[in-house]
Amino acid sequence: MAINDIDSSLTTVGKPVDGGCVWTAFTKPNALPTDATTKMSTLTEFVSLGEISANGFTESKAISTTDHKGWHGTVVRTSVDEETNTFKLEFIEPNRPAVAKLRYGASAVTDGEDGSVAKILDKGYDGSAHPLVIDELESDGFLRRTVIKSAVVTSFDDVPHQRGALMVYGMTFTANDPEDGSAAIEVHRAKPGMA
Repeated sequence: MAINDIDSSLTTVGKPVDGGCVWTAFTKPNALPTDATTKMSTLTEFVSLGEISANGFTESKAISTTDHKGWHGTVVRTSVDEETNTFKLEFIEPNRPAVAKLRYGASAVTDGEDGSVAKILDKGYDGSAHPLVIDELESDGFLRRTVIKSAVVTSFDDVPHQRGALMVYGMTFTANDPEDGSAAIEVHRAKPGMA
């Protein structure tokens, strides 16, 4: 099917899917999602990180470059030296063990009998890498699944403890290259029900 030179049906706004939108794993998973049709609930090594703030998430890409000049002083070539991909999320369920484990480290959090956090030992962040999977619905009904194969928290927001305000764990994740040399980030799209 040909795409018109201008086609507004190819635009989209981000919106959450029903149920969870963000997942991680605290042990190296046997497999990462490779499509947008597999239900995350069937990947038992992954746990939901619950609801995120109304800000959704922000994906950023930064590069550093070197300009190479010729004898006359003009730029004849620009080379890319490095690239950094980051993802900013604000988790609004701080008493969900998976969220606390991302912020404080998996060994620093004790799960309570009711499934929430019973205890946190703030003993210094360990910098462990974890996969992140983010699902969102596009305007045309497609599910857009962003798979970050290995991510490390590289920045923490201040946590507000204010009367009447949500306690939010804001974190920025930096995507690391996976050990197998594949792409660090994959985006899969499919309409629900498509195989």
